[in-house]
Amino acid sequence: MGKPKGKVLVSAYLSAIACFMAAGGDFVVTFILGAIYPGYDFVHQSESYLGTADSPVANYMNVWGVVFCLLLMVFAYGLRKTIFDSGVWPTVVVGCVLVYGLGEGAGSGLFPYNHVNGVLTLSGKLHSLFGGLAGIAIVFVPFACTKIFTKRSSPRMHAYSWFAFGSGLFLVIIFLISERGMIIYKGLWQRLFILDYHLYLSVLALVMLMNLKGAKLKPQRYEE
Repeated sequence: MGKPKGKVLVSAYLSAIACFMAAGGDFVVTFILGAIYPGYDFVHQSESYLGTADSPVANYMNVWGVVFCLLLMVFAYGLRKTIFDSGVWPTVVVGCVLVYGLGEGAGSGLFPYNHVNGVLTLSGKLHSLFGGLAGIAIVFVPFACTKIFTKRSSPRMHAYSWFAFGSGLFLVIIFLISERGMIIYKGLWQRLFILDYHLYLSVLALVMLMNLKGAKLKPQRYEE
Protein backbone atom coordinates (compact mmCIF):
# COMPACT_ATOMS: atom_id res chain seq x y z
CA MET A 1 0.00 0.00 0.00
CA GLY A 2 3.00 2.31 0.57
CA LYS A 3 4.02 2.44 -3.08
CA PRO A 4 0.75 3.77 -4.49
CA LYS A 5 0.59 6.27 -1.65
CA GLY A 6 4.12 7.45 -2.31
CA LYS A 7 3.52 7.73 -6.05
CA VAL A 8 0.41 9.84 -5.54
CA LEU A 9 2.24 12.21 -3.20
CA VAL A 10 5.27 12.55 -5.47
CA SER A 11 3.08 13.16 -8.53
CA ALA A 12 1.06 15.80 -6.69
CA TYR A 13 3.94 17.77 -5.20
CA LEU A 14 6.17 17.64 -8.27
CA SER A 15 3.35 18.64 -10.59
CA ALA A 16 2.27 21.47 -8.27
CA ILE A 17 5.84 22.79 -8.18
CA ALA A 18 5.98 22.54 -11.97
CA CYS A 19 2.73 24.53 -12.23
CA PHE A 20 4.00 27.29 -9.92
CA MET A 21 7.27 27.47 -11.85
CA ALA A 22 5.46 27.75 -15.19
CA ALA A 23 2.83 30.24 -14.00
CA GLY A 24 5.22 32.52 -12.14
CA GLY A 25 8.27 31.88 -14.27
CA ASP A 26 6.56 33.20 -17.38
CA PHE A 27 6.33 36.65 -15.80
CA VAL A 28 9.81 36.55 -14.29
CA VAL A 29 11.52 35.38 -17.50
CA THR A 30 9.71 37.81 -19.80
CA PHE A 31 10.31 40.71 -17.39
CA ILE A 32 14.05 40.01 -17.23
CA LEU A 33 14.38 39.46 -20.98
CA GLY A 34 12.29 42.53 -21.72
CA ALA A 35 14.45 44.63 -19.40
CA ILE A 36 17.64 43.70 -21.28
CA TYR A 37 16.05 44.09 -24.74
CA PRO A 38 16.75 47.72 -25.78
CA GLY A 39 13.57 49.49 -26.82
CA TYR A 40 11.17 46.72 -25.78
CA ASP A 41 7.94 48.07 -24.30
CA PHE A 42 6.07 45.79 -21.88
CA VAL A 43 2.90 47.85 -22.12
CA HIS A 44 2.63 48.14 -25.90
CA GLN A 45 4.34 44.97 -27.16
CA SER A 46 3.34 41.35 -26.65
CA GLU A 47 5.65 38.61 -25.40
CA SER A 48 5.97 37.23 -28.93
CA TYR A 49 8.35 40.05 -29.93
CA LEU A 50 10.91 38.77 -27.43
CA GLY A 51 11.39 35.64 -29.54
CA THR A 52 11.58 37.13 -33.04
CA ALA A 53 14.64 36.78 -35.27
CA ASP A 54 15.80 40.37 -34.63
CA SER A 55 15.46 40.09 -30.84
CA PRO A 56 18.76 39.91 -28.92
CA VAL A 57 17.09 37.63 -26.37
CA ALA A 58 15.34 35.35 -28.88
CA ASN A 59 17.29 32.21 -28.00
CA TYR A 60 16.54 32.57 -24.29
CA MET A 61 12.85 33.29 -24.92
CA ASN A 62 12.42 30.35 -27.25
CA VAL A 63 14.18 27.98 -24.86
CA TRP A 64 11.88 29.20 -22.10
CA GLY A 65 8.92 28.36 -24.32
CA VAL A 66 10.01 24.72 -24.49
CA VAL A 67 10.68 24.63 -20.73
CA PHE A 68 7.25 26.16 -20.09
CA CYS A 69 5.69 23.39 -22.17
CA LEU A 70 7.52 20.64 -20.26
CA LEU A 71 6.49 22.11 -16.90
CA LEU A 72 2.80 22.16 -17.87
CA MET A 73 3.08 18.60 -19.17
CA VAL A 74 4.29 17.57 -15.71
CA PHE A 75 1.39 19.47 -14.14
CA ALA A 76 -1.15 17.81 -16.44
CA TYR A 77 0.33 14.40 -15.58
CA GLY A 78 -0.04 15.14 -11.88
CA LEU A 79 -3.67 16.20 -12.28
CA ARG A 80 -4.41 13.00 -14.15
CA LYS A 81 -2.76 10.87 -11.49
CA THR A 82 -4.54 12.54 -8.58
CA ILE A 83 -7.86 14.43 -8.59
CA PHE A 84 -8.71 14.26 -12.30
CA ASP A 85 -8.12 10.57 -12.96
CA SER A 86 -11.48 9.81 -14.61
CA GLY A 87 -14.57 11.39 -16.14
CA VAL A 88 -15.21 13.42 -19.27
CA TRP A 89 -14.76 16.93 -17.88
CA PRO A 90 -11.61 16.09 -15.87
CA THR A 91 -10.15 14.61 -19.05
CA VAL A 92 -11.05 17.81 -20.91
CA VAL A 93 -9.24 19.93 -18.30
CA VAL A 94 -6.10 17.80 -18.45
CA GLY A 95 -6.20 17.88 -22.26
CA CYS A 96 -6.62 21.67 -22.32
CA VAL A 97 -3.65 22.15 -19.99
CA LEU A 98 -1.56 20.01 -22.35
CA VAL A 99 -2.72 21.92 -25.43
CA TYR A 100 -2.00 25.23 -23.69
CA GLY A 101 1.50 24.10 -22.80
CA LEU A 102 2.20 22.78 -26.29
CA GLY A 103 0.78 25.84 -28.06
CA GLU A 104 1.90 28.68 -25.83
CA GLY A 105 5.17 27.00 -24.92
CA ALA A 106 6.66 24.66 -27.52
CA GLY A 107 4.67 26.05 -30.46
CA SER A 108 5.66 29.64 -29.73
CA GLY A 109 9.23 28.68 -28.87
CA LEU A 110 9.89 26.55 -31.93
CA PHE A 111 8.12 28.92 -34.34
CA PRO A 112 9.11 32.56 -33.63
CA TYR A 113 6.79 35.43 -34.53
CA ASN A 114 8.93 36.53 -37.50
CA HIS A 115 8.09 39.09 -40.20
CA VAL A 116 9.70 39.90 -43.55
CA ASN A 117 8.90 43.32 -44.98
CA GLY A 118 6.00 43.61 -42.56
CA VAL A 119 4.48 40.27 -43.61
CA LEU A 120 4.31 37.20 -41.37
CA THR A 121 6.62 34.37 -42.39
CA LEU A 122 5.55 30.71 -42.25
CA SER A 123 7.09 30.55 -38.79
CA GLY A 124 5.09 33.61 -37.75
CA LYS A 125 1.86 32.12 -39.07
CA LEU A 126 2.48 28.85 -37.23
CA HIS A 127 3.27 30.86 -34.12
CA SER A 128 -0.10 32.61 -34.41
CA LEU A 129 -1.88 29.30 -35.06
CA PHE A 130 -0.37 27.57 -32.03
CA GLY A 131 -0.98 30.66 -29.91
CA GLY A 132 -4.62 30.75 -30.97
CA LEU A 133 -5.13 27.08 -30.10
CA ALA A 134 -3.43 27.64 -26.77
CA GLY A 135 -5.70 30.61 -26.06
CA ILE A 136 -8.83 28.59 -26.75
CA ALA A 137 -7.57 25.77 -24.54
CA ILE A 138 -6.73 27.90 -21.52
CA VAL A 139 -10.03 29.81 -21.74
CA PHE A 140 -11.87 26.49 -21.64
CA VAL A 141 -10.08 25.23 -18.48
CA PRO A 142 -12.09 27.20 -15.88
CA PHE A 143 -15.31 26.65 -17.86
CA ALA A 144 -14.80 22.89 -17.77
CA CYS A 145 -14.03 23.15 -14.06
CA THR A 146 -17.47 24.68 -13.41
CA LYS A 147 -18.81 21.26 -14.43
CA ILE A 148 -16.45 19.50 -12.00
CA PHE A 149 -16.51 21.82 -8.99
CA THR A 150 -20.27 22.18 -8.78
CA LYS A 151 -22.13 24.85 -6.84
CA ARG A 152 -23.34 22.21 -4.42
CA SER A 153 -20.09 20.31 -3.83
CA SER A 154 -17.52 23.14 -4.08
CA PRO A 155 -19.33 26.52 -4.07
CA ARG A 156 -16.23 28.71 -3.72
CA MET A 157 -14.26 26.95 -6.44
CA HIS A 158 -17.37 26.93 -8.62
CA ALA A 159 -17.76 30.71 -8.24
CA TYR A 160 -14.06 31.32 -8.83
CA SER A 161 -14.11 29.15 -11.94
CA TRP A 162 -16.91 31.24 -13.43
CA PHE A 163 -15.10 34.45 -12.47
CA ALA A 164 -11.81 33.30 -14.04
CA PHE A 165 -13.61 32.17 -17.18
CA GLY A 166 -15.58 35.41 -17.59
CA SER A 167 -12.82 37.86 -16.71
CA GLY A 168 -10.25 35.95 -18.72
CA LEU A 169 -12.47 35.78 -21.78
CA PHE A 170 -13.11 39.52 -21.53
CA LEU A 171 -9.37 40.24 -21.36
CA VAL A 172 -8.65 37.92 -24.28
CA ILE A 173 -11.21 39.79 -26.40
CA ILE A 174 -9.68 43.14 -25.42
CA PHE A 175 -6.23 41.81 -26.32
CA LEU A 176 -7.44 40.63 -29.73
CA ILE A 177 -8.96 44.05 -30.37
CA SER A 178 -5.69 45.71 -29.38
CA GLU A 179 -3.79 43.46 -31.82
CA ARG A 180 -5.82 45.04 -34.61
CA GLY A 181 -4.78 48.50 -33.49
CA MET A 182 -8.26 49.53 -32.37
CA ILE A 183 -7.09 50.21 -28.82
CA ILE A 184 -3.65 50.65 -27.24
CA TYR A 185 -1.68 48.77 -24.56
CA LYS A 186 -1.52 45.41 -26.35
CA GLY A 187 1.25 44.13 -24.08
CA LEU A 188 -0.65 45.09 -20.95
CA TRP A 189 -3.86 43.33 -22.01
CA GLN A 190 -1.94 40.18 -22.90
CA ARG A 191 -0.21 40.07 -19.52
CA LEU A 192 -3.47 40.65 -17.68
CA PHE A 193 -5.25 37.74 -19.33
CA ILE A 194 -2.18 35.54 -18.80
CA LEU A 195 -2.19 36.55 -15.12
CA ASP A 196 -5.89 35.66 -14.85
CA TYR A 197 -5.39 32.12 -16.14
CA HIS A 198 -2.03 31.46 -14.53
CA LEU A 199 -3.53 32.33 -11.16
CA TYR A 200 -6.32 29.88 -11.90
CA LEU A 201 -3.87 27.09 -12.75
CA SER A 202 -2.00 27.83 -9.50
CA VAL A 203 -5.22 27.60 -7.50
CA LEU A 204 -5.98 24.31 -9.25
CA ALA A 205 -2.57 23.03 -8.13
CA LEU A 206 -3.35 24.10 -4.55
CA VAL A 207 -6.71 22.31 -4.69
CA MET A 208 -4.89 19.18 -5.79
CA LEU A 209 -2.55 19.39 -2.79
CA MET A 210 -5.37 20.22 -0.36
CA ASN A 211 -7.25 17.11 -1.41
CA LEU A 212 -4.25 14.99 -0.50
CA LYS A 213 -4.07 16.44 2.99
CA GLY A 214 -5.75 14.11 5.44
CA ALA A 215 -6.57 11.58 2.70
CA LYS A 216 -3.16 10.93 1.22
CA LEU A 217 -3.73 7.38 0.06
CA LYS A 218 -6.99 8.03 -1.73
CA PRO A 219 -7.53 11.74 -2.43
CA GLN A 220 -10.94 13.06 -3.31
CA ARG A 221 -11.62 12.70 -7.04
CA TYR A 222 -13.71 15.10 -9.04
CA GLU A 223 -15.72 13.39 -11.72
CA GLU A 224 -18.57 14.43 -13.95
